[in-house]
Amino acid sequence: MINDAKSELPLGVVYPLSIPALETVFELIKRQLCIPILIGPKDLIHKLAESKDLSLIGIEIVDTPNDPIEATKKAVQMVKEGKLLALMKGSLHTEDLMGSIVSRDGLRTANRISHLFLFELARYHKLIGVSDAVVNIAPNAALKREILSNSLNALNKLGIQNAKVAIIAATEVINPAMQSTTDAKEIVDAHQINPIFPDTIIEGPFGFDNAISLESAKIKGIDSQVAGDPDLLLVPDLQVGNILYKSFIYMASAECAGAILGAQVPIILTSRSDSVFSRVASTAMAILLAKPSNH
Repeated sequence: MINDAKSELPLGVVYPLSIPALETVFELIKRQLCIPILIGPKDLIHKLAESKDLSLIGIEIVDTPNDPIEATKKAVQMVKEGKLLALMKGSLHTEDLMGSIVSRDGLRTANRISHLFLFELARYHKLIGVSDAVVNIAPNAALKREILSNSLNALNKLGIQNAKVAIIAATEVINPAMQSTTDAKEIVDAHQINPIFPDTIIEGPFGFDNAISLESAKIKGIDSQVAGDPDLLLVPDLQVGNILYKSFIYMASAECAGAILGAQVPIILTSRSDSVFSRVASTAMAILLAKPSNH
């Protein structure tokens, strides 16, 4: 993705008042992924850069008061004016950034706001997506369909076509006492009648083991086109997604990219613990999603 994403698209970096945020900006410029535009208090950004001997010459800074919410409002305004095609969170709280974006006069569209992670794992044969581990806390079946629609649209734009989706739960057995399993059945049945996305195979519920391992699925007698080969895991709720994401990173040394979908532009939500590489990969993902379709 990083190799494919070179562009001159404008990326707004909102309130970049941390060293990792500035280091990421220089890495993006070095890799020619986009044109970063910094949005925040100019004097403080310069002071921070000087403390680490970083030169901001040639980098556009849009000056705002020293208030993350004001910086976000400015970024939202610039998106609406067509001056930014993607946004990246700097050193502000996620709520401060997303509050302005999802507000009535923010960057909402007809689509549900959701999040997609893509992971590169040493023990898996291709990129694998996880949704939604960031935005929607406890979605019902209808919301999960919207999350799937966003995620599948994004995967398609990233060149992952004819995606295979595994809806995961604690078990592959449909249990009325476990909503994640009944949601899975509802989504799979509805997809057969009215596809969420063309040429997509959606199956579930799966336990994580039989979603990811064909051998495990065979042992349990599961006949599946998805087992052992999913492109996307739909998690039951944010808690499961969050734990799975952190397990991949900390226990399996995964590299990841992630973006908010469903707003007027892709949004990169960085975490303080993210590596610069992960921030670069997320930017590459957002840039590929932001590129006009004819590119």
